[in-house]
Amino acid sequence: MKRRTLLKGAGLAITSVAAMGGSIGQAFAVDESTSQPDAAPLDNELDKYPRCVICNMDRRQFHFSRHLLHYADGHAEGICSINCASEAMLRERKRGFKTIYAADFGVAGEPKPLIEASSATYLIGSSLRAVMSPVSKYAFSQRSAAETVMSDAGGQLISFDQAVAASLQDYASMLTQKYARGRES
Repeated sequence: MKRRTLLKGAGLAITSVAAMGGSIGQAFAVDESTSQPDAAPLDNELDKYPRCVICNMDRRQFHFSRHLLHYADGHAEGICSINCASEAMLRERKRGFKTIYAADFGVAGEPKPLIEASSATYLIGSSLRAVMSPVSKYAFSQRSAAETVMSDAGGQLISFDQAVAASLQDYASMLTQKYARGRES
């Protein structure tokens, strides 16, 4: 019974935030008005941005799927995966982007180096471990490296734009399922 009460309270809080014209991300966002722009976001990025701004996951642990958003205003945010990056991009779309970086899964070693996501080839739906989604999504700087992994792990090769769309579709499906479960109880 307590769980149901807790869930109803959380639902009311979310509804209240939405009714005030905000989003969940804005309701729990850290005030970045005092932060400084980062002219070199790739320098020591795991030290500067150790946790995902969306889900608070350790980006060092998920170095192989991490992303980094560099906004038009010069600020940067560390993200754990393309799924959280898609949510952050949607939330912060009015800020604009200088560059979006993704970890190059095709390079050996740790941490994986960051590459420009717009030029990456993404492998989705493979048997590789998924991060923040039921469907795995990994970036590669070289299409040939992605094809090699795909031959072992399966999946499909797509562009960055398609990976963002697939991530948003995963998120929409998850929300729809949660909504349906909530209506059943």
